[in-house]
Amino acid sequence: MRLLLFVLSLTASSVAFSALPITGTVEKDSTGVYLITGQTCKRYVVDTKSEDAFKSVRKLSTGDSVTASGALDNETCTAVIESVDYVGLRKMLGHWYSAEGIMSVRDFNSLSFYPISLKDFQNGSSYRTVDPINYRYSVTPTEGKEWVLFLSDSKSTTFATIQFNKGAATMKIYDSETGRLTKVLHLSKWSNIR
Repeated sequence: MRLLLFVLSLTASSVAFSALPITGTVEKDSTGVYLITGQTCKRYVVDTKSEDAFKSVRKLSTGDSVTASGALDNETCTAVIESVDYVGLRKMLGHWYSAEGIMSVRDFNSLSFYPISLKDFQNGSSYRTVDPINYRYSVTPTEGKEWVLFLSDSKSTTFATIQFNKGAATMKIYDSETGRLTKVLHLSKWSNIR
């Protein structure tokens, strides 16, 4: 009987502390990392429960969006984060150009790639005269400085990595079937989205 009560109490406590999806906007200052969720508390202090979650949260900046697994404690205004699932990177928003074309990232879910040569663009051709390839995308954290992107257009889904460096970024695009690197885009920031 005691064993049954012990097992039942373990099951009940694991259900009480099971991870749920948490979505919000990151705010960082000298006192810590916070999550703005629009819930009971104005902002929640972020408390990570794993090394991976800690590393992922550390890479985020004020204004980034995050979807994580964890729980919100409304009494202590704490967001207990077990893992970071998806992010929206504010620094990715804007217009980017490369030798292969122009990329316009308007929000945390969609981007358009305009396949126009940089030379044609610099000679006055409008990138808006070219039919864009429209993508839905999501970003997930990885170890190190890169982020993983999943890109879906009307035909397929592929994945890429992106690494930012002061107004520039390197995007590596991989074949989804083989994992082979197929293209490297050296992107420069043209303008921010207002």
